[in-house]
Amino acid sequence: MCDLVYSSYRQLSNRVYCACRSRVVQVTFRAVRTAKHGTNVSGLDKSGATPKLVTCCFEYHCNQMGDPAGRYRKHAKTPAQRVIRNHFNSKSLLCSVFGNTRAAIPAMRMRTIAVWKDTLRDESGNVLVLAAVAMTGLLGFAALATDMGVLFRARRNAQTAADAAAVAGALEYLYQGTSTSATSAGKAASSLNGFTDGTDGAVVTISVPPADGPNAGISAYVEAVVTKPQKTFFMGMFGHKTMTVAGRAVAGTPTNGLACMWFMANSGTALDLQGKYDIEATSCGVYVNSTDASALSVTGASGTMNTAFLEVVGSSTSVHATSPTQPTLNAAPRKSPWGQIPGPTEGNGGCTTINTATTSITGNVTASAPGLNHAICYQKAVTLNGATLGAGVYMFEKGVTISGTVTVNGGTIDVYGGTFSQGNAILNITAPTSGIYNGIALMQPSNNTTDLHVQFGSNSQTLDGYIYAPGARVYLQDNGGNGVTTTGIVANSMHLGPSKITIPSYDKAHPSTTPNRVVSLVE
Repeated sequence: MCDLVYSSYRQLSNRVYCACRSRVVQVTFRAVRTAKHGTNVSGLDKSGATPKLVTCCFEYHCNQMGDPAGRYRKHAKTPAQRVIRNHFNSKSLLCSVFGNTRAAIPAMRMRTIAVWKDTLRDESGNVLVLAAVAMTGLLGFAALATDMGVLFRARRNAQTAADAAAVAGALEYLYQGTSTSATSAGKAASSLNGFTDGTDGAVVTISVPPADGPNAGISAYVEAVVTKPQKTFFMGMFGHKTMTVAGRAVAGTPTNGLACMWFMANSGTALDLQGKYDIEATSCGVYVNSTDASALSVTGASGTMNTAFLEVVGSSTSVHATSPTQPTLNAAPRKSPWGQIPGPTEGNGGCTTINTATTSITGNVTASAPGLNHAICYQKAVTLNGATLGAGVYMFEKGVTISGTVTVNGGTIDVYGGTFSQGNAILNITAPTSGIYNGIALMQPSNNTTDLHVQFGSNSQTLDGYIYAPGARVYLQDNGGNGVTTTGIVANSMHLGPSKITIPSYDKAHPSTTPNRVVSLVE
């Protein structure tokens, strides 16, 4: 309904003008112009003069109502009212007009329509509806995020297990050389990381060499693939009760070790340089493991440190610095790839032959050599005098003395007890390139902590292999003879006086067989 603002009746033109708040409506008796709406006209002047006030109302449902009840005929008294009455009846106008009363639409219908209009215009509660709809979406995304977070965590764990399995398998294959042992080592490492082959649906596959990827078919690499079904929480409502997570890794030995001198003392002075020392190792570096402030001690400024690098885990309080290679102090700690090699003993069954009587060996005795991975153990102190030895390990329980020129082909000298004494003799050793003692030329196990004198006097050494003395100090003092040439040193510490030592790097000379290779993840 609309509220009257102004209305007038012009009898000569038979028109009623109703001005409402929404618009001005002209009602003509002969032609109704408000086709969509009904019109209720009331308040005509009782005297029959031109109406002064007319109330206009418009309603679609009044269409063609006319005056079915004849109520206007009954109440029309003035000529003006009768004129309007006749036109309303003949033209079926939308509403009846009688006196000052609006009766076009029953009160109940008008009230119902008004209530509906108010209801449709009412916007209260809209936020609650929108919040309910939005909350449904938010809960769905939260459920998805929960499941995805669980799956990503499971995927990360599977990748960790695969990395560990690949590295463990590659290390095992490096030292043992069999795919069976590499597979066992890889699965054991995966199990330690929570993925046991055949348990809770987990599958751990170790391939030597890798079956896929850029390193497929290359024997130096090991591939590990770990898979396991992971339960979901909310995705199960949509049919995805489990999702399979997987991790894949490939590890191998693509590069050789860059360090060729390892001094593994945890504390104290691990590298002591004095006077006119000379270390030549241009293709590899020096690693000092001690964390003490005195880890590196340098006395005098006339020495030479010509190496690829010099890394010291601790610091240095020395007045003098090495030159031309400067030390890198507070370096990251490393782990020796050699571990602890005990060597053959009578107690561990490593002695193939036990010799209880020999005190001197001369001449060529290669025919009686113990052979690769075999050892002959001498219970007495022995002198090697101009001897030539074949493949195998020669273990001396009470020490050994080198005299003349001694040559060892494909073998290892093991000073299990006593001392190693060379004097002015010449020692040439070619280490084995496979087996338990691969790459070791001169060995002093960790149980023997006596200084290992490899250069004292005018002697000379040429060792195609490592000096391995994890529990002892390697000692070089004099500068007579041709010095010492060895392709690597692994020792507790080293003292180097006015002597020269040359390290051409065993790892680069024997890249395919050196045990000092770097196992790393490549995929």
